[in-house]
Amino acid sequence: MENALIISQTIFYSVSSLTMIVLFILFTVSAYRVIKILKTLQTIASDIHDFSDEAKEKLEDIIEKLSLLPILSFFMKKPKKAKNPKTKVEKN
Repeated sequence: MENALIISQTIFYSVSSLTMIVLFILFTVSAYRVIKILKTLQTIASDIHDFSDEAKEKLEDIIEKLSLLPILSFFMKKPKKAKNPKTKVEKN
């Protein structure tokens, strides 16, 4: 009877230890993959940011060149702000 108890305890602790080792390995592999995915997403976001800066500069150049055309320059003029708008307040 005591032999069976010792054998079952040994099997239980061996299986528990093996399970903990397997879970640790799975956690380590999944953490490595998540970190790799995050680094990839960071490079993609950086590339998109760089592309948007370049696109913004190109659009500004295109608008500047279009504003030099006589026909379109009329429509692309920025309205000038009035220096001192006159408002009258009537008192009764």
